[in-house]
Amino acid sequence: MMDLIFKYDSKADILVLKVREGTLADEELLDNDIILGYDNKGKVILVEILDASKKGLFNTLMELAKARKDTVKLLLSKISQNIN
Repeated sequence: MMDLIFKYDSKADILVLKVREGTLADEELLDNDIILGYDNKGKVILVEILDASKKGLFNTLMELAKARKDTVKLLLSKISQNIN
């Protein structure tokens, strides 16, 4: 299993979570301004959250990551399983 990778673009206010290794083959924009990135097998490899700070997700995830990296991994794995 790869390490979870967080990237945040403060100018665009976009939080990117890379949850799995792979090459991006397709993307899907959900109703809540979340973009799911899929590999060529249809597995979610990244999650982009638009307007992340406005949703409060950025601060919440960063605090969780600092305090409980394993908890964040578990939460994201559950999200990823539900999306697949």
